[in-house]
Parts: sequence; structure tokens; C-alpha cells
Amino acid sequence: MKTFFAALLMTVSAFHFSFAQQHFTKGTPLPCLDKKFSVVVHIVRDTFGDLGVTELDVQNAIDSLNFYFAPICARFEICEFRTIDNFQYSDPLNFNEWEAMQVKYHQHNRINLFLVNRVTWSDDICGFATYEGIAEMETGGILLNKFCSISNFKGLPHLMGHYFGLYHTSRGGGTEHANGDNCETAGDEICDTPADPYQLSDDLLDYIDPENCRFIYPGYDGNGQFYLTHTSNIMSFYPQACQCGFTHGQFERMAEFYMTAASKMW
Repeated sequence: MKTFFAALLMTVSAFHFSFAQQHFTKGTPLPCLDKKFSVVVHIVRDTFGDLGVTELDVQNAIDSLNFYFAPICARFEICEFRTIDNFQYSDPLNFNEWEAMQVKYHQHNRINLFLVNRVTWSDDICGFATYEGIAEMETGGILLNKFCSISNFKGLPHLMGHYFGLYHTSRGGGTEHANGDNCETAGDEICDTPADPYQLSDDLLDYIDPENCRFIYPGYDGNGQFYLTHTSNIMSFYPQACQCGFTHGQFERMAEFYMTAASKMW
């Protein structure tokens, strides 16, 4: 009996090692974009005429962005601050108002960062980003809640991840299997980000112990296996205090998307 359990343990251990080797190793070196992106910052005044954020606050957020994107040699530099005096856009009510902002204020060939009071219609607590917007020269951009530029430096890297073509790790709400056998077609379609079953309609506390960032969800995937979700991924919905950054595969996806885009930002 002891021999049987020893053999079983070795088999299970070998499976996990093989799986980890297949899906979670760094593999080839990361691409180096060697690119400095120009950012136009639009700060929208509120109903009292206040900006609600300083240029130093925004620069600190950009500095944090540069830290997270350094592994692919991507840098961001503010080329201009602009003020929008129309307080209607301090709380854009819907996607239509966001499109109207782009028509009126978007600066072509650069990343447009709009700082507003809040964005209530987006899944992301810190704002909204045009998916794959890095390839859009004449439209798109990032809406960032001013609060996130002051108090939380991970909101902007998360949104920039979308801008460079990343999905949320929990995309599909549990369609990706824990063993990674459908990782290229389900979830965020990146194989070194473990399957994430979280759904926005669920209570986040059913998935994570925020005190120690431990994943606690007891449910199974479609194969009847437990999830091995990482709560540290910056593209997840888990508390930003738990988030550490991007994975190797996410860096590869962002770099490759930019390099293959037909147009290039200034």
C-alpha cells in the first residue's frame, strides 16, 4: 500500500511539473520594443471648476506605468497637458459620451489619456481603455478615474494592458480549464495565466481571502478539477494590493501585437 501511494504521489508530482513546464515557463527572451510613446493628458474640470489632480500626480502614475512595462522596453512620456473645461465630461455617462469626447479632443498618433471623476459603465473600477487601441491612430484612448491616478498606481497599467490587446484573466467566467488544455482559445487566451473562474456578478470574497491574497474558491472547472488561479495578475479583478504585474506570456502578447500593427504611434 505504501508503495502504491508513493508511486501515485510521484505520478501526480510529475504531472504538475510537466504542466508547469509546458504552460508557466518563460521560454524565449521577451521582445524589446525600444519605443517611447507620447502621451497627451486631458484633465476634465469638475462641476466646481476644479481639476482634482495635479500634474505631479499624473507623472507619478506614468512613472509606475514605465516600471510595469520596462520588461518589453516600452516607455511612456507626457508630451502635453490639456484642460477640458466642459464639466459634462467629468462623469461620462455612457459609451456614446466617450465617443463624443474622442471626436472633440482626441490628438492623433499619440496615446490619449483622459482624467475624469468616474466611469460607472465600465467593468474596470479605474476606468476604461480602447481594446487594442495602440493600433488606432485617429481614435480611442484611456479614461482614467482621477482617484486612481492619485491613490492607486496599478489602475493605469491594467488599462494599458487592454490598450495593448490583453483581456481580463477571468474572461469567459470559467470556460478555461484548470489544466490549461484549452488555454489558447478560452479565458484570456494566454497559457501562462492560470484559469480564472471569477464572474463580475459574484462576490469577490467567495474567491479570495484579501488578508493574505489566497485563492479560496471551492468550485470545479468543466473537467471536475480545482482551479489554481493566481490572484497576483494585474489583469485580474482581484484586489490591487494583491497584484504584482504581468506574466511572460502577457508581455509577449502586448509586444507582438504592437510590432504587427499596421500603424505605429509617435
